[in-house]
Formats: sequence, structure tokens, C-alpha cells
Amino acid sequence: MLRLTVALWLALAGAALAGPEADTTLRLIHIDAQMQIARQEGLDHAETLNADMLGGQGGALWHSQVDGIYDVPRMVEGARAPIEAIDTATLERLNLFLGSDLGQRISDLELAARTAMMDPDSEKAARRAYAALQGSDDSRVKAARSIIDAGDLVERNVGTAMTASLQFYRALVDGGAYDMTDEDIMTEVWSQEEELRTDTEEWLMGYLLLLMQPLDADDRATYVAFMQTPEAGRLNAALFEGFGTVYSDLTYALGRVLALNLKTLGDGGQEL
Repeated sequence: MLRLTVALWLALAGAALAGPEADTTLRLIHIDAQMQIARQEGLDHAETLNADMLGGQGGALWHSQVDGIYDVPRMVEGARAPIEAIDTATLERLNLFLGSDLGQRISDLELAARTAMMDPDSEKAARRAYAALQGSDDSRVKAARSIIDAGDLVERNVGTAMTASLQFYRALVDGGAYDMTDEDIMTEVWSQEEELRTDTEEWLMGYLLLLMQPLDADDRATYVAFMQTPEAGRLNAALFEGFGTVYSDLTYALGRVLALNLKTLGDGGQEL
């Protein structure tokens, strides 16, 4: 499952005026590196689809198609508009913190934690760490919960994932690989909601605990306080809007090329 995780760093005045400050914001949150992670997650997911749905017969054409879908510069451009639409004064205040020593340290830790969570063993360890602390008075758990609540991260991630899943099924239908009505698709997508919400909360808590391991109590308190500001809320909403659009486009494109490959193989085609 593709994930969209926006804590602090993943977390609309005229675009022309906001442009320079928006460029700084995007640089400070390491948007290129974030999209590179999203690309790798997409490529990994495509490998799973090849094994599970194409019998490992995707071949060179499948890999070329997938590589073209997960184009980092195009993904970055797809997420820019909501950030550019934030007013300049808000972006200036955001950039003061994002560009601080602590801001950049947390940004680096966010990237490191995201990368670590791509490894199944590291993800299991992070989930176990959360399970061991769940329900306790541990200050790290409280900080992680505060960050999730401030950004409404569980609901936003669940909504983004369900929209992407909806687009994926629609692409398979539009591509002629599946025969499903819109009602069938909605029923299938909504059947995943409860499990998805539980999984998302566990993943986010494990991820945030991993991210915050090197931070002391004062740094964690500052992190939480920033996430609770209106400025951080604006950034968080803009990032979910931008990343949500990107993920929907990516999953639809992936579904269409999967449908093409399924039909080709089903028609007796050899390895592509």
C-alpha cells in the first residue's frame, strides 16, 4: 500500500507573490527527497503487483511503464500548487522555523524514519515499540499522539489511501481488465476502511516514535507546539492536498498499465 505520511515536514495571496517563499518552503521540507521515497515505494508496490497479478511476467515493458509513471520531477510539480497558494506572510513564518537548526534536524529525522519504515523488519520493530508503550504515560507516546491529533493525520491518510484505491479500481475498469460498477468499487474500497484506519494509526505511531528517538523532551515539546500552530495547519493541509492529487494520479496511471498488461497476457501474449 502506498503511504502518504505528513507529520511536520510533509507536516493558497497570488502565486507570483508567494513563489520565492514557496520555493524556500519546498526546499526546507526536502520535497525532492520525499518524492524520491514515494517513487521507491511505488516501484516496490509495482513489483508486488507484477508477482501477484501478472505472474511475474511483466517483463521489460512493465518496468519501463512503471518507471515512467513514478517520475520525480513531475511528482514534485504536481504537489507544488497548494504550497504556492499559501500567503507569503504565512510562508515566511513557516520558513523561520523550518530553516532553524531544530527544524532541519527534524526534517532530516523525518526522512530517515520514512526510509527506515520501508524496510519490513524496521517497520515491525517500530510497530512493536509502539505496542509495548501503548496506553502508558510515556512522554514520547503523548507527543506522537499530539502531533497526529494536530494534523488529523490518521483521517487524512485514510482518506488519501481510500481515494487512491478508488482510482486504482476505476483504472482497471476503464482499461477493460475488470468488470465492476461504481457501486461495486465503492463497496470494495469502503470494506477496507476499518482495517486501514487501524493499520494507519499503528504505522504513524511507530514512525513518530522512531523519528523522535534522538530528540530530548524540550525538542519534542517544541515540535508539538509548532504542529499546533495555524501556520503548520495550513502547511499540513496544503501538503495533503498536493500529495493526495499526486497519489491519485499515480495510482490511476498504474491501474491503467496493469490493465493493459493483464489484457495482453490474457489474450495469450508472451512476456512483455
